[in-house]
Amino acid sequence: MIASFNAERLKMRKRWANWILVGVLLIILVLLGYVIVYIIFTNPPKGFRSAVPPSVLKKEVFPENIVPNILVGMETIGAAIMIIMGGLSMASEFGWTTIQTILIQKPGRLAVLFGKLLALALTSLLVSIAVMALAALTSYILVQIDGSSSSFPPAETLLKGFGALWLQLAVWTAFGMFLGLAFRSTAAAIGGGLTYLFVIESLVGGLFRNTAGLKEVLKFLPGINANGINATFPYTFRNPNAGAAALVSGTHGTITLIVYLVFFVVVGALIFRSRDIGA
Repeated sequence: MIASFNAERLKMRKRWANWILVGVLLIILVLLGYVIVYIIFTNPPKGFRSAVPPSVLKKEVFPENIVPNILVGMETIGAAIMIIMGGLSMASEFGWTTIQTILIQKPGRLAVLFGKLLALALTSLLVSIAVMALAALTSYILVQIDGSSSSFPPAETLLKGFGALWLQLAVWTAFGMFLGLAFRSTAAAIGGGLTYLFVIESLVGGLFRNTAGLKEVLKFLPGINANGINATFPYTFRNPNAGAAALVSGTHGTITLIVYLVFFVVVGALIFRSRDIGA
């Protein structure tokens, strides 16, 4: 498994698509999550109305709100990027028919799979570190430009926020890998994952979150549970323009995401172990 892990780590480092995906994620985080928000609230357009003045709303991008600002941004773009990365890692082996070459070597199927999983776990960890570090730097620069004062939250909050971020990115990465195993096609894995994320989670989850009956079903979706975790890290000010209240608690969300993570790994392993890879 260690040899498979080292091989997968090398492939992921050499794959330009991964670097491009991470670069896109970080650029969107800085531009949409920080710079544009700061510009809008510093120079509000005509007709801008809010119960909270723009001078308070722009604290959203200051160090004190680093955790909720990151987690809110990662619910969509972060999830999408990690689904693509997970799908590429597994499905591309079938697309390029390299999986047969790998498996005729010494490692068994499970050793190969768990080597990939370890590499993906490491990747999601490094992406989480990069996101947190860049957000911290950007928020610090913006508060200095603004001439205001703002301090980072306590270390305990930062660690909990980082753990929440890593868990969510790991789940979406495992979901992409699972789809790659299930479909054995890069296009199908990525297309299916993004369709689920933006249609089921975002559209259906947003439209029917208050519908009786369906509301109870939505409580078991990974995105809804991630939102429940994120809601435990509120902004330091009350924003009336914030999204709807979370459907689940942070504890419910954490347990559910861990269950999903285990499910994707276990079922993915069963599929990979028993399926004819040449079919």
